[in-house]
Amino acid sequence: MVTIKKSIFIFLGSFALFLVLMLPFYFFGELYGASEFFSKFSFLDFILGPEWSLPEQRYGALQAIYGTLIVAGLALLITTPISITAAVAISEFIPEWFSERLGTLIDMIATIPSVVVGLWGILSLGPFLSNTLYKFLVENLSFLPIFQTTTLTAYNKLTAALILGYMITPFVVSVIKENLRLVPIEIKEAAYALGLTKWETVRIMLSYIKPGIFAALMLALGRAVAEAVAVSMVIGNTCSFSISLLDPACTLTTLIINNFVEATGTEAAALIGLGLVLFMISILLVLVSRLIYSKLLGGYMK
Repeated sequence: MVTIKKSIFIFLGSFALFLVLMLPFYFFGELYGASEFFSKFSFLDFILGPEWSLPEQRYGALQAIYGTLIVAGLALLITTPISITAAVAISEFIPEWFSERLGTLIDMIATIPSVVVGLWGILSLGPFLSNTLYKFLVENLSFLPIFQTTTLTAYNKLTAALILGYMITPFVVSVIKENLRLVPIEIKEAAYALGLTKWETVRIMLSYIKPGIFAALMLALGRAVAEAVAVSMVIGNTCSFSISLLDPACTLTTLIINNFVEATGTEAAALIGLGLVLFMISILLVLVSRLIYSKLLGGYMK
C-alpha cells in the first residue's frame, strides 16, 4: 500500500513538473510565431498602438488591452459581492440539506460550455437588457459618461461583463464556501462565547479567510481575462477607447478568434503577437496576485 501511494505521488509530482516545464515552450512558441511581425514592428509600438485595423495594416493592441481589462475588471466587480454573499449563505444560513443541493447546482453551472452561455447572451440576455435596463440607464442616467451612447445596442461592454460575471461566479462561490468550512470551530465557539451575533461571527470568519477570498477572486479574474467565445458573441467586436459601458468593444481574445482564420503572413503573426501579450498579462496577474497573497498570508500569520 505504501509503495502504491508513493508511486501515485511520484506520478502526480512528475506531471506537475512537466506542466511547469512546458511554460517556456508556450512563451517561445508564441514568440516564434510572431517573429515575422516583430521583425517589422517594435513590441513597444505594438502594445501602445492606439488602433487595430488589419486591412489598413495598423497593428495597435492598446484598444484590445483596454477592452480586456475593462470587461474583466467589471465582471470581477459584479461577482465579488454576489459570490461572497452566496458562499456565506450556503455555508452558514441555509439548512444543510438544501445547501448541499444548491452547491451541486452551482458546480453544474460552472461546467456549462462558454458557447452555450454566449448563445444565451445573444438570444435572451442582450435583447432583454437592451429593452429594459439599458433603456432606463440611457433615459435617466445619461449624464454619467459611463452610460452615454450614440446608438443603444444589446451587445456592449456591460453585456460582456455580465456574461463573464455569470461564468466566473460559480468558481468564486465554491472556493470561498470551502474556505469558510475550513475555519476552525474554536473560532466560532469563541465568538459565540463572547456574545457576538451570527453576523458578527461571520465577519470574523471572512476576516480569517481573507487570503482565500483573494485567491478565489484572482482565479476568477484570470478566467475572465482568458475567456474568448462567449465574450466575442456579446461584446459587439468594435475596438474603441470609449468610456461608456453601453458601447461595443473588443478584447485580445475576441480579436484573435474573429480574425485568425482568414489572416495570413504578417496579419497572422500580429494576431499571434496578441496571444503573446495575453500570455504576458496572465503571467503578470499570477505574479502580482501571488505577491499580494503572500503579504495577506504573512500579515495573518503575524
